Amino acid sequence: MSNAWGRNVLVLTFTAICVIAMAQEKTQERPLGGKGNSEGKVTSDSRETVKGRLPRYFASLVNSEQRIEIYLIQAKFRDQISELKQQLEELESKQMRNIEAVLTPAQREKLFDFRNSSRKKQSREANAGERRNPTEASHDSPNQTSSISNK
Repeated sequence: MSNAWGRNVLVLTFTAICVIAMAQEKTQERPLGGKGNSEGKVTSDSRETVKGRLPRYFASLVNSEQRIEIYLIQAKFRDQISELKQQLEELESKQMRNIEAVLTPAQREKLFDFRNSSRKKQSREANAGERRNPTEASHDSPNQTSSISNK
């Protein structure tokens, strides 16, 4: 009797695994570079290839057709936005170089030292955070109780 029960459990488990595997969505993303048509209409190809992220608060408002249209709009602007972000980074870098050019050599040396000490401090804090055991109480706050009593 126990052999039949074990076989039934095995068949049921195998069936459940197969059903779960078939129910999962394909999560493979394909690039959208120009896949949408020029009129902005949703096609069957675009439905299969579109992936994205809805803006905040939109998920409960839009239907599946609107969701796909939003993803297509995001894909259309993605390259342009990334190019503009790159330009912004370049402009900010150029601005900082021009600002630093105003400084005297001694001031630039101090600025370099400030930046290095800040980087070293951040590095030490990051390393200390990794080494700290999360189960141990840290001694950062004076409100924490100590395991050693004062006599």
